[in-house]
Amino acid sequence: MATPEANLRMVQQNDELHKVREIRLPLPFGDVVCKWWGPSDVRPIVCLHGWLDNAGSFDRLIPLLPREISFLAIDLPGHGRSAHLPAGVAYNALDVLRLLLHVMQLYGWQRISLMCHSISAVMAYVFAGIFPERVEMLISFDLVKPFILDPDMSLFLFADSIPKTLDFDTSNRQVKPAKAYQYDRLVEHMHTGFQESISREACHYLLYRAFKPVTGRPGYYWRVSDQRVRHNHGLVWSHELNLYIARRIKVPFLFLKTTETPIFEDPRYHQETIDTLVACNERFVMGTVEGKHHAHLSNPERVAPFVSDFLAKYWTKDNWQVSKL
Repeated sequence: MATPEANLRMVQQNDELHKVREIRLPLPFGDVVCKWWGPSDVRPIVCLHGWLDNAGSFDRLIPLLPREISFLAIDLPGHGRSAHLPAGVAYNALDVLRLLLHVMQLYGWQRISLMCHSISAVMAYVFAGIFPERVEMLISFDLVKPFILDPDMSLFLFADSIPKTLDFDTSNRQVKPAKAYQYDRLVEHMHTGFQESISREACHYLLYRAFKPVTGRPGYYWRVSDQRVRHNHGLVWSHELNLYIARRIKVPFLFLKTTETPIFEDPRYHQETIDTLVACNERFVMGTVEGKHHAHLSNPERVAPFVSDFLAKYWTKDNWQVSKL
């Protein structure tokens, strides 16, 4: 069995092999840390990971995609190596919209293309509905839109999550010492905690950015991601709004659904949204991928052909101007 150091070195060597550059974007609360894949003179497709993940979510997929295309995989605030939000501030899914506007402003982009997984795919859908003229292309993995929940469930989730954010204020974090974890237990916890959606081999690509070694304790690691992200409040949304957004999205849009992930809502809401996208956008493409929620990370060879075919049809270098940074 490989040592923790060997597994993490494997991730580092993958970055070195593909000449990945780490980028720090200065935002008002601190730096957002990103991984730039591909040519530096081509505007990248921005990649946003799912809940509790980080930019390593795309480490195994991007090497299988066309080399002439650039990708910018971002550690969302509080995740991976990005700065945490200030004490007393809670994380909210809608923060992703402001983050995208910040990135576009920093690089001087008029339009943005997105490849997103899970909750970030949901927020990419919302972003494209609010700012349709600013989006050039969408690629979404496994989730497509905000869920429609019964009122009782919505209120229950808010009542459960909001008070928990108070447990992570500055004073409490000073009283409770940071906990160190054995690396092998982190792998097993991540693998089982996500219902084996993340393979043990794939776990290393996320752990590389979420934890750092404890000095003087070989095999033990500290968490660097913000524990408050566990209590993201989510969205209260309507089916009518989802359908309205579906009618507004006219750009090339690839949605890949895995076979083993449930819909999480009344299937009628999901299907009516898909039907509206099909009817209103001739460039909407839907595919099915065998596997679990993190298929793009655990089984990238199943996802890459769909993405590569989509990009071959809709991506041309002439449309992707040089960034100013």
